[in-house]
Amino acid sequence: MNDSSVRSVFKVAVGFVVVALILLAGSLYMSVAYMKQEQQLAAAGDIEGAVEKTRAAARFNPFDSMPLMVQSNLLQQQGQDEAAERALREAIDRDPANYANFVYLGNLQSSRLNQPEAAVDSYAAALEKIPRDTGLIFALAQAHTQVGDLEAAKQEYEKLVELEKIPPRGLFNLGKIYVRTGDPEKGVETLLKAKKRASANLEKAEGAKREEREAFVTSVNLALADALVVEGRYDEARAALAESGAEQAPAILELLNTDPEGYRETVLNSEV
Repeated sequence: MNDSSVRSVFKVAVGFVVVALILLAGSLYMSVAYMKQEQQLAAAGDIEGAVEKTRAAARFNPFDSMPLMVQSNLLQQQGQDEAAERALREAIDRDPANYANFVYLGNLQSSRLNQPEAAVDSYAAALEKIPRDTGLIFALAQAHTQVGDLEAAKQEYEKLVELEKIPPRGLFNLGKIYVRTGDPEKGVETLLKAKKRASANLEKAEGAKREEREAFVTSVNLALADALVVEGRYDEARAALAESGAEQAPAILELLNTDPEGYRETVLNSEV
C-alpha cells in the first residue's frame, strides 16, 4: 500500500471517529434533555409521563444508570415495585461499580418487596465497595435480623460498636440479640447503654420528637425487663417494669409474679 492509500484510509478512519463522536455527543445531549423534561413532569404530578422520559433518556445514554435509578423511584410512587426492581437491576448491569444502585435495590427488597434474603445480598454487595459505611452496616444488620440470622446481625452491630458509630436503636437491637443468643448479662449492659443514650437531653426535646424518644425509652425498659428475667434478676425486672410506664407493664408484671419461667421462655422464643 502506497503513502497515498495509507492517507486515504487514515482520513476515512478519522472520519468515522468524528461521526461517532458527534453521534455520541448528540445522544448524551438528548439524554440530558429528556431528564430535564422528566423533572418538569414529575414536579407537575405527571408521573407516567416522567417515567417515559426516563426510558427515553436511558435509551440515548446506555452508559448512565441515573435515568434508571430515577425511573425506579417514580415506579415505586405508582406502586409498581416489581418494575422498579427491574429498573434497578438494569442500572446495576450498566454500572456495577456504583454502590448506590445496590443500596436502593436492598431498600426496595427490604421495605416493599418483602425479600429480606435478597436485601442481605444487595447490602452485602454494596458493603464490598464501601466497607466502613455505618448506615449500610446498620441496614445489613436489620436485614439479617429479618431473615432470623441473629449471629450475622450481631456481627454487623458489633462492627458499629467498634467504630463507635452505633445509634441507640442499634444498641437496643443488639441488646435483644444478646439475650436471645445466650448472653443476657451483655444484653442488660447493652440495653442500659441504649437507655442512657436515648434519655440524654430528653427534657430538651419537644413535640413529636419528644414523644418519639419517650416511646423508645419505654420500649427499652420493656426489653430490659425481658433481659433481666432471662438472667434471673426478677426484682430488678420488676423495677424496670414499674419504670416503663407502658400500658402492658401490669400484665407483664403479673406474668413475672405468677410464671417467671413461662415469661423467660416467651422472651427467648420471641422475635427481635
